[in-house]
This record gives sequence, C-alpha cells and structure tokens, in this order.
Amino acid sequence: MQRNVSTTVRVKLHSLTNRKSDMLAREYEAFQREVHGGDADLYSATKQQASKVQQQKDPNPDTEQPVVLRNDVLDIAHDKDTVLSSWWMKVPVYDPERGQGNSIWCPAHVPHKDETLVQEGDIRDSELVRRDGDWYVHLVVKRSVTIPDEYDDVLAIDMGARWVATCAFLSDRDTTFYGEEVRRLREHYKQLRKSIGKAKPRQGQQVVERIGDAEARKVDDRLHKIARHIVEDAEERNTVIVVGDLGGICRDNDKGRYINDKIHKMPFARLLNYIEYKAHGAGIDVVLVEEYDTSKTCNRCACEGVRETQGRFECPECGLDDNADKNGALNIGKRASGKFSKPLSEAGAVLAQPKTQVIVERDEEPANLSISVGSTPSGGTPRL
Repeated sequence: MQRNVSTTVRVKLHSLTNRKSDMLAREYEAFQREVHGGDADLYSATKQQASKVQQQKDPNPDTEQPVVLRNDVLDIAHDKDTVLSSWWMKVPVYDPERGQGNSIWCPAHVPHKDETLVQEGDIRDSELVRRDGDWYVHLVVKRSVTIPDEYDDVLAIDMGARWVATCAFLSDRDTTFYGEEVRRLREHYKQLRKSIGKAKPRQGQQVVERIGDAEARKVDDRLHKIARHIVEDAEERNTVIVVGDLGGICRDNDKGRYINDKIHKMPFARLLNYIEYKAHGAGIDVVLVEEYDTSKTCNRCACEGVRETQGRFECPECGLDDNADKNGALNIGKRASGKFSKPLSEAGAVLAQPKTQVIVERDEEPANLSISVGSTPSGGTPRL
C-alpha cells in the first residue's frame, strides 16, 4: 500500500552576509510581533501564516514561534559547481528599502543522508528557526512510501517526563523504557548553566551558548539511537508503530513549575520525527492516536484507576498494579486497534481506527511478562 508521508529535514543556513542576516532577523522579529497580536511589515504570504498561528495557537507572550514559510514562495536548489555551497535556500522576506516583499538566496547545508529525499520529494510549508545565533529551515518534505497492508502486532509508545518513550507490544505486553540518559543529560546541563550564570554573570552568556550546543548534540545522538532501536524492534516483529499524540500538551496543563519544566522541555517532537523518518524508510507505518485519558484508564478492565504516585497505576476494580507509563502505552495501542469497550468513548474521545489492518493472534490479557530498560537507570528499574 502506498502512503504519503512527511519528513522534516533540518537545513542550516551558513556563510550569510551581514545584510542577509539582518533581513532574516528582521523578518523573525516582525513575525513574533504579529503572532502576539501586534502589527508588523512582513512578506505578504508570511503575514497570512502569522495570522493563522495567532488564531489557532494563541501563543503565550513569552514564547518565540518559528516563522512559517509557505511552500509556494520557498525554494531549495542544488548546484555542485558553486564554490561557497552546493545547496541554496530561497527565503521570502520583507525588504524595508523597497517597501515590499523580496526573496534572498542563502547558502545551505543539507545533511548528506537527506539529499536524495530533498531532491526527489515535494516541499511543503516549512519553518524558519533561530537557535543559538544560527538560522535553520525545518524543511518539510512529502514523499510516497510503500507500507504493508497487514501487521502481526502493535508497538505502542507513550511519551512522558520520566521516560521519554515507553514502548509496549500489545500481544504479550513486552515493555521497554527509554530516556533515562536523556533526562540525566538535560538535568546536568541545566545545573551547569545555573552555576556558570552565578559565577560569571558578565562572561557567562557565551559559555552558556557553547554548553547549549554540546547538550543539543548529545541529546540528539541519544534520540537517534532510541528511534533506531524502536524501529528495529518493530521491523523484527512486523508491527505497526502507534504513538500517543501530545499536541497541545503545553497548553492548559499546569502541573507546577518543576513538572512543567520537565514535560515542556522534553524533545518529544524531535523523537517522533526521527521515529517516523526511520520507520518510513523501513516500510513501517506510524499512526498518531488521541492520548486523552489513557493514563487514567485501566488497560485490563477499562475502568478508571488511581495514581497515588507519578509512576504507579492501580485499578480498584480488577486489582491491576502496574507501571503507569506502561499502562498508558497499552491503552494507546488498544485505542489504535479499536479494543476499548467503554471509558474512552464515554469520556468523549474518538476511537481511532488505523488505515492498516492489524492482526493480533492473542486476545487474552496475559500477566506482566517482561520488561527491559533502554539505558541503565540510576534510580533502578521500575517495579512491576
């Protein structure tokens, strides 16, 4: 079966002249004013996108939003004979000197593994992002991939603050926890930035930026490894990958400063992007399903349970006592295969039916069978 999928490629703009850097910065700042309810001079198509972002997301005033670049005014070209760069990105900007929209061609670096995808795929609406003084275009590329019509099992993924990904097979409940090392890295660099800021309040900014680069590289490396392990497991057992959709997690979800900091800064979107990219390359489908109430519902009897601690789920009806993230992952898998009989539909959630047929040989609910942890956790393996 053919499926159109979208992949995000991180393209870095480099060797920019002062004029081009200033024009990108001006467009970026103008977009921020526009999405937060102000009025600014922008490229006309970008101004329309800013209005949509403002209406649909209503972003918090203290947040920066990526500049949405419409695909009909965005372009990328490859010329191996150019000295400065073999890749060039055309970015739409407002030119104050002309008093109208203009476009600038910027030297770009496309990761070698993504070059064929960028050349052969269909460019969609993308985003301009500023990070640590550098400019990136998150280029969204649409392509057609071949995926199976049938799978033998469901591999469900629950993303959370303690474990960046909890993966559970629906047939035998075999569970793997990933992300202890990612959380440890982020906490280490967070404390490092605090200590540098206190010790060197004047010179600390440049050091903090270098630390941020090191953190991003290390976290990215871990996320790629996690995604690869997940896809390899799915490929080995011929399973469809189902992920709980975390869209809107940062809005109307105040759980206190400490938990908010952990949840809102976890790289869920990046991990999902890597999983989708690697899975589609292996011919495996990735399905997003509504995550609403999956953490509150018993995966065995479909009744509402209690969580006296963040990592533990207990059901007063059937007596299930299990890891909360594992319980959530199994509920996500059951929602994708349409196996919920009552609570999620009664709560107003829509039961998602995957477009591919999933054949699970075992319908009975086995007891907890096995668990593995993607990295050696300092706090010990979760109790089951």
